[in-house]
Amino acid sequence: MDTQVSCKYIDKFLSPKQKESYCYFTEKFDELYNNPLYRHKFVVISGDSLIGIFDNFQNAIRDTVGKYKTGDYIIQELVRDDERVNFLSPALGF
Repeated sequence: MDTQVSCKYIDKFLSPKQKESYCYFTEKFDELYNNPLYRHKFVVISGDSLIGIFDNFQNAIRDTVGKYKTGDYIIQELVRDDERVNFLSPALGF
């Protein structure tokens, strides 16, 4: 996962627990991604623990909020950078 943001550059944006979680995500990305049951899903990670795998972001949020303290977890979509669909919308008015 060499195209992802390095752990050392995210510390000012995340809580210490979220940084630990993101570093775990980047370290385990290939292992998780290579499991066909996890690929293209949303994973919830707290520290060095995978605590949930969901089909969509809404279910990940719904199941995680209330069970875990805000700032103690991250939710990441398990996709490679080259699989992301990025687009600009003229409706944004920038």
